[in-house]
Amino acid sequence: MDPVLTADGVVQRYGGRRVLGPVDLRLEAGGGLAVRGANGAGKSTLVRVVAGREAPAEGEVRVCGRPPREADLGFRRDVFVLDEAVFYPDLTVREHLELAAIGHGAGRGAADLVGRAVERCRLAGHADMAPGRLSKGLQQLMMLAGLLVRPPARLAVLDEPERHLDGDARDLLAVLVEEAREQGTAVLLATHNDALAERVCDARTDLS
Repeated sequence: MDPVLTADGVVQRYGGRRVLGPVDLRLEAGGGLAVRGANGAGKSTLVRVVAGREAPAEGEVRVCGRPPREADLGFRRDVFVLDEAVFYPDLTVREHLELAAIGHGAGRGAADLVGRAVERCRLAGHADMAPGRLSKGLQQLMMLAGLLVRPPARLAVLDEPERHLDGDARDLLAVLVEEAREQGTAVLLATHNDALAERVCDARTDLS
């Protein structure tokens, strides 16, 4: 079976200054790869490149056998990305998740699917609030709930998903990532948290 994610000689530059690379990656279905590195090493840049939000200056990235393009519907079907939270100001937490569920084909089952996700991610008391009124930790849990309202992704790209989470919420995050891998999702995890990386990933790469 072809790898879910490959990166060959990937370099990124901004204004002529190299901020990433060269990076080589290979990630198979169900695998977990932790990307480690100090602030400024290029972890978030790598996430943006893999997520199809920007093209590399050099090298090639392929996700599910094709170049990543965030605007492509097939890419969004195959790939789950968790990085900076972006919300619609007029929608509640529940409505955001129902929109995601319907977009991934849940149909009439969307409400039940979202109800279970809200309960599991400890959002039941906040489901009818606007996300902008939530704490940063609850906003992060809402983003994680997105894993539960869609079919298993082929690739999950997670940029410091432990941010703003307390110990119990970090444990929930780890469980959700472990379950995703068991369902065949490949996980690319950019993190500063060694314990999380060791728990949910079986390989690592260090950026310098």
